Amino acid sequence: MNLPSREECIKLLQKYEIFPNIMEHSLVVNKIAMFLAKKLKEKQININIDLIDRASLLHDIAKSNEIRSPDRKSGLLHAQMGYDILIKEGYPEIAEIIRKHVLSAVLEESIENWTWEEKIVQYADDRIDHNKIVSLYERFKALVERYSQFEGAGKQIIKSRKYVEVIEKEIFNIIGGSPDDLLKLNK
Repeated sequence: MNLPSREECIKLLQKYEIFPNIMEHSLVVNKIAMFLAKKLKEKQININIDLIDRASLLHDIAKSNEIRSPDRKSGLLHAQMGYDILIKEGYPEIAEIIRKHVLSAVLEESIENWTWEEKIVQYADDRIDHNKIVSLYERFKALVERYSQFEGAGKQIIKSRKYVEVIEKEIFNIIGGSPDDLLKLNK
């Protein structure tokens, strides 16, 4: 498996001109993803921590390009754009995680077949509103408000929440504690 170093990830984010606020968001997603990955590893779950580290850093590599795009229709275009970028850059394992980090993916594919790496990055992203760790309730409320302007997005967001809750339950059934424990990781 070919993975970039953390430094190479930062250079890739700079190459694709990620906005500073999206960089900050990605660093907080990385913080949550790494926390959860290490907790799962402690419980003997077979998980690739380096893959989670790099994928969580790069999950929004195309978000700034999506925002700049005149084709922006749903706020979900960046997952496919990020996938394409990471395939081109030679990181197919990261690309697949990036493709699945958006809420539409939990509706389109059976999460039972997802890898831990895919679940962790997707869930970590769903716990962050901009650069703050929040509950799923707060995050989904903010997403509905932010993306309701796009046709069908609000309903899709609401429908996807139950699948994200399944991922959350699966994680915390293994590591123990409560999802609210993540709130303590805020600055």
